[in-house]
Amino acid sequence: MRTVSVAVAGLGTVGRETVRLLRARRAQLRERLGAELVLTAVADRAAAREARALGLPASVARFTDPLEMARRAGADVTIELLGGTDAARRLALSVLGRGGALVTANKRLLALSWPALTRAAARSGARLAFEGAVAGGVPVLRALELSLVGDRVLGLDGILNGTTNYILTRCEEGLSAEAALKEAQELGFAEKDPRLDLSGQDAAQKLSVLAGLVTGGWLAPGSFPVVGIQAVTARDAAYARERLGSAVRLIASLRFSGTPSAPRVEASVFPTLVPLGHPLAAVRRQYNAVLVRAQSAGDLMFYGRGAGAGPTASAVLADAFCAARDLLGQLPSARPVPRALTLASADDTPSGFYLRLEVRDRPGALSRIAGALGRERVSIAAIHQDRARGAAAVPVVITTHPASLGAFNMARRRILALEDVAPRHCAMRTLA
Repeated sequence: MRTVSVAVAGLGTVGRETVRLLRARRAQLRERLGAELVLTAVADRAAAREARALGLPASVARFTDPLEMARRAGADVTIELLGGTDAARRLALSVLGRGGALVTANKRLLALSWPALTRAAARSGARLAFEGAVAGGVPVLRALELSLVGDRVLGLDGILNGTTNYILTRCEEGLSAEAALKEAQELGFAEKDPRLDLSGQDAAQKLSVLAGLVTGGWLAPGSFPVVGIQAVTARDAAYARERLGSAVRLIASLRFSGTPSAPRVEASVFPTLVPLGHPLAAVRRQYNAVLVRAQSAGDLMFYGRGAGAGPTASAVLADAFCAARDLLGQLPSARPVPRALTLASADDTPSGFYLRLEVRDRPGALSRIAGALGRERVSIAAIHQDRARGAAAVPVVITTHPASLGAFNMARRRILALEDVAPRHCAMRTLA
């Protein structure tokens, strides 16, 4: 029987689970593939110890240097689960440069090195697969790449970070954001250092990967607006649900235009008010979801657990299986060729907004705030002010009719410059 050799770099939580699944499902994979997927090498700083713990046979080579493994093992399919960027990038370029198939779940590597990786794959005809990099085991990337190949993707809105979604939904249930984060960390849904998640940067990296898959172009992290959930409180979540009929979610959005040869994309990550009747409002706790809008197929929803060793390893193994199938069939790589991408400004996109301020209880304060909004032609939909009860500052919540992001941000800067308004505030968009 024909064999396809597999090497795994990185035996952390996901790497160990990937190796376990590869061995446990060997018979099923062989039956589906008509060939044997054989683990021939692993790389890890503690490769010998990890290999013993996994019960790997002596025939599986151990390397402490992943680059050495890439050079010497010569595997048909290399799975990169190192994390980080430097070592992962060197390994990826080495594998792709020699025409080997590379499977990775490293969203940061893809987001920061997309041009180099896709150029290397295009030059050698190598396969580059990364289903596990976005939304864990939710097969949204494969759907975008294969199932919608005969359609045109117009845009997508996604909940791409399980940590922030867990915190926001627990806030709806009455828990403070701080307590919700601590709970998520205790349950393993949040990192010890959660800044990448809370700031929205994790979702932004995944959005970059999605844009690259659809267009072939590079959406550089940092080139589009990203706002995290640090300013969102349980009070905001409760007000949104009880008064506005909405759930607060961190929404990563893409809108596509232009042509296939000259794609144009608008991208953003924002805390967003999602109407309770919208399917994304029903996505709770650590779950992820992506709502894709296609020209012919219409709206398609992809939902599931977005993180964890099991879902990610499942997606990684599916990528390895597909890469092996293509290699056995001598099929050419289906990855889009690298191309230039035009980034459209999000400043012109109209949306309703939510703005929570801390305002000194003084005569004329609200009129000055309204004047700042009016100067930028941002129309107020409603104002809610709690009773002062002797407090020096009171929360004021303003919702607006649709306005451009640029106009709203200018008005917000004017408002925060007012003497009666504290710097601490919360701004969110409403889902269009």
